[in-house]
Amino acid sequence: MLIFYLLLFSLCYSSELFEDYYEEAEKYLKKMTLEQKVNQMFFPKYNSKRRVEDFPDNIPGGYVLYEEHFNYNESFIQEYVSEMINITKNVTGLPLGLAVDEEGGNVYRISNKHRKNGTFPSPQKIFNESGIEGILSIDQEKRDLLRKFYMNVNLAPVADISYNSSDYMYHRTLGKSPKITADYIAKDVEGYVNDNFTCCAKHFPGYGNNTNTHLWIAIDDRDYDIFVKEDFLPFQASIKNKIPMILVSHNIVKCKDPDYPASISKEWIGILRNELKFSGLIITDDLSMNAITLYSHNESSSVLAVKAGNDLIITNNYRNHSKEVVEAVKSGNITENVIDTAVRRIIAWKLKYLEGLVINKKNKDDDNNYTLTIVLGSVGGIILIAIVVFLIVRCKKKNNSIDIEAGGLLSNL
Repeated sequence: MLIFYLLLFSLCYSSELFEDYYEEAEKYLKKMTLEQKVNQMFFPKYNSKRRVEDFPDNIPGGYVLYEEHFNYNESFIQEYVSEMINITKNVTGLPLGLAVDEEGGNVYRISNKHRKNGTFPSPQKIFNESGIEGILSIDQEKRDLLRKFYMNVNLAPVADISYNSSDYMYHRTLGKSPKITADYIAKDVEGYVNDNFTCCAKHFPGYGNNTNTHLWIAIDDRDYDIFVKEDFLPFQASIKNKIPMILVSHNIVKCKDPDYPASISKEWIGILRNELKFSGLIITDDLSMNAITLYSHNESSSVLAVKAGNDLIITNNYRNHSKEVVEAVKSGNITENVIDTAVRRIIAWKLKYLEGLVINKKNKDDDNNYTLTIVLGSVGGIILIAIVVFLIVRCKKKNNSIDIEAGGLLSNL
């Protein structure tokens, strides 16, 4: 019966998510060097101290921005982000992905500094107070806020299931049953997709009650049937509603792969791709986390991530990791077809969701010309007003003179 339902699901949702854009994506792909293609697969943390060094030779597919990047006034942030977008477009011909974790609750990047009412509440809190409709309303506000700063990817919603308030992930989840969580994810994803904004369900295959992988590895001993009956449901709901991106956790989930974290596991990426039939972008959690650095078996985690089937890689070590992947292709450890398949999907996603997001900004000459125009216009306006006033005064004097003469004539009569 389980196999029957998985087969039925795969038949219903097997079409490629970005297939309408593959032909156009192929044109870009054919013009790119190996290094340029590999760069597209990386979403490093944006390093504001090395901005100039990042352009134009080593432009990645996108950046992940954190709270520190928004500790400035609105216009300053818009200025440097728009510069990144336009330089990228001019050099690569492609839009730049700009991602943040704006979940709400304890995980935020922008709202604590730039939202009038402070940090967005967690989805769990909103749901308990006003149901799914309340979450949908807040998430529209989230998208509006992110767009103000030219962000185009929200690394949310959290599709994990947790019932115990002592779990590490509990307060980031809905805290409800798999069915209710799946209904919430389905409607939330639908809102993002209809608004043409990229969201990202996480953390596949399901975080459960595991520990914090930022600090240490999490070992999940649950049976595979539990994932099929519970944890997969919200992810399946998101796939059904055409979610563009799914993030994979660093948990070692022993029922399918006892050796590698799910994010660099061929088995778990294969399940997401082949059994759940997800044809969108698969992105790793941050490879800089201890769960990866301690458990990649002395191999390059970025190379393992690509070989496992990920399209996008989050890392703080972009330069070294991208070089490692390039060298792996040149040595035959990774075939270039694997890179092409991922990058074709990335470009198609960008053409579908990000194309047109180029900021039209005036350059300094334009600003100077604009200022000169304003000054000359103002001076001309003052002169025109002076002339009008002069003519009015002169006319009044002339009229008064005529009135006096007319009065004299009348008196003589």
